[in-house]
Amino acid sequence: DDDDDDDDESSDDDDEEHLPAGQHLLVDIKDVDGYFLNDAAQLANAMVNLITQSRLTLLSYHCHELIPNGVSCVGVLLESHISFHTWPNDGVITLDLFTCGSNPLMPSLPVIETLFGVPRRPSFIGDVVAKPSMIWSHKLRGFRPELSMLEKDLSSMIYGIMDLELLSQLHSKGSTSGDVVNPRFSSMASYHRSLQGGDSYEATHPEYFKPDRIVFLDGIVQSTRLGDAPYHEALVQPAMFTHPNPKRAAIIGGGEGATLREILKHDTIEQVVMVEIDEIMVDVSRKFLPSWNNCSDIIGSADWCGDDPRAILFYEDALAWFIDRYNPQNEESKKGDYLHRFDVVVMDALDPEDDVPFAEILYDNDTFMRALFNGLSDDGILVIQVGETSYNDDPPDAWTNKFSKRARFIDRVNEVGFESIHIYEEPRGGFDGGVWMFLIAFKSFETRARWYASPFQIELEIHKRIRRTKSGDRALRYFDGSTMKAYQHPPKAAETLYCRQDPLPKSCILHNKITKSKSFDLESFEVRMDESKSSASRGVFALVDIPAHSTVRSKEVIELVQFSPAAVNVIGKMYDDYYEVAEDLAPVYAYMFGYGYSNNFFGEASAFVDSSFLTFMNHGCNGTSNYGKEEQGDITEWSADPDKFLPHLSFNRRQRGDSIFDPVLDRNFYELVIDGDITTKDIKAGDEILDNYLRMIGTEADWNHDVVMLRKMCSGQGAAEIENYESNMDIYDETPEGESSGDAVEEEEDDDEEEEDGEEDEDEEEEA
Repeated sequence: DDDDDDDDESSDDDDEEHLPAGQHLLVDIKDVDGYFLNDAAQLANAMVNLITQSRLTLLSYHCHELIPNGVSCVGVLLESHISFHTWPNDGVITLDLFTCGSNPLMPSLPVIETLFGVPRRPSFIGDVVAKPSMIWSHKLRGFRPELSMLEKDLSSMIYGIMDLELLSQLHSKGSTSGDVVNPRFSSMASYHRSLQGGDSYEATHPEYFKPDRIVFLDGIVQSTRLGDAPYHEALVQPAMFTHPNPKRAAIIGGGEGATLREILKHDTIEQVVMVEIDEIMVDVSRKFLPSWNNCSDIIGSADWCGDDPRAILFYEDALAWFIDRYNPQNEESKKGDYLHRFDVVVMDALDPEDDVPFAEILYDNDTFMRALFNGLSDDGILVIQVGETSYNDDPPDAWTNKFSKRARFIDRVNEVGFESIHIYEEPRGGFDGGVWMFLIAFKSFETRARWYASPFQIELEIHKRIRRTKSGDRALRYFDGSTMKAYQHPPKAAETLYCRQDPLPKSCILHNKITKSKSFDLESFEVRMDESKSSASRGVFALVDIPAHSTVRSKEVIELVQFSPAAVNVIGKMYDDYYEVAEDLAPVYAYMFGYGYSNNFFGEASAFVDSSFLTFMNHGCNGTSNYGKEEQGDITEWSADPDKFLPHLSFNRRQRGDSIFDPVLDRNFYELVIDGDITTKDIKAGDEILDNYLRMIGTEADWNHDVVMLRKMCSGQGAAEIENYESNMDIYDETPEGESSGDAVEEEEDDDEEEEDGEEDEDEEEEA
């Protein structure tokens, strides 16, 4: 039998491809017995045993005793070489093993530790002797036609780092995980003290000194214990809180169970469908990554998140699962029990830069993307992790091998019908490369209003929605209102790379034009009454000649008062429906809509009031405006159709026909929209600066009313909007002392109301 085995091994060696490549194992051990380290014969014997047990072939070796102590040994192998050097007084040995064969070297690590990690002898009875400890690294050398699993994250994060202390290692089919202590952030000594008990800080707070557990699949890092909460909360919670009432969610991938855990924290959730192709990954995670998928602390859940009654798991190909059920061109998709659409879909699968065939299909499959879109409710949200973030010095994603799939994926999302796309970053995910990027897409443009919710609104939703824990600890460890605020605007690098495209996007052209335009500040203008008009009014007038394409006081225009969609809705509802508070709200309402203007950049109507003198700029009737944006054209109140809103005035990029992915506009809204106006004509000293109010009608709901109002104003048949608001306030201003405005208005509206005191009420009515 042994002869047969030898024949098989010889045959394998003959068939093995001889590549210009090898493996290098570096091992350092400390606290080793000094007598052993100074004995050349014992060391040579250990080396021979190591070579034999590693199934390598030793051709010759030489050991040399040094003066005053220490030993150096070198062994020539058929596969390459082994060498080591010892420092007996320090109890240290350093060893390296290099082979050109294909047999893995890391299984030799336990053999090295056993043969060379000989414990020190106690100096006296009761002497506490430190156990030998070993650090090591494994590197692939040379050149290979294909990237090995050991050349990916597994090498750069674990095997290739010499100073990490690996406490334990688990291998399963296709996956690897290990517990490590990184001396840059912690120490083995602190970890051991946390286990010993006593009054030390480490023993009192052992949870702070646990080793990091890192999970790899096919050599690519999937998750880490330290990065679990920040990464999975960043992936799930922004989408969940952007939706007003998520009841049904789907997960693509997510084998560790942490994505499922985060969704199940929401009390609104009635069902979560998780579609994961790798059942082994789920089983391994349940056994070796319990904190990832433990829902025992969530009130009303289960010990294992997969056992929560709201969770349904499918061990299937997620692409086929969605295409079979939600492909609009597939008749069979109209059948089945899972036809209800999802409020939120989370893709927690492969990174787009992964060099595997499935990643190509996942990120560049039009049929799959349409099935995802069709599987979402009308206000549904798709969120996906899209890999390592780009940097300012990088080329655009489309021009790289690494991130080209991400660029194509964004194109697919844009083409399929989503109305808003955003990207955001999270730096604490624990991945090699550091900062991770996420993409979120909204099926409805109005969803933007919740994406841009204030930190206070998010905190309120967290309090209302997130299930309480049995321990009393916060269910969300990293996500809160301030964190959401940081996610709302894309990173600077996204803007930089977006403007490296060819051809250059429109928002980049506008941004460049504004930054290069000549600017005129306060000293170049004055605000005064214009007595030349039939109805004297305030206006802004130039004191100097101003050429076309100039910005006006650009550094101060962005100092404005903003009313968010939530504030506009609350103020408008109270003003219209609750007359008892109308008196108090009237000045605010007049200020907001009389001096300000609205647009729907944030999904729903927001109001903005310029805090500079530009708030007194009048409308240029009959096409006389000389200030605004050139690209919005020469439309006037008379050429505009009151019944036909102009799409190019909308901030709904889908409605406007623009790309819905525009990090330049998302990052520079106030500069491009508020401060992005220029003089459209040459202006002489003494001329009035006139805007075109039509371009400020940013919502279709206001279009008809505002166009008709401007026509009346320009034809002398009606007053300006601010005059109407201020005149309405006169009702409150003229109310007699001691009488509420509500009483005065009621008496004015109803002359037949009974009087309690005839003479007194008659006087009050006359005054009112």
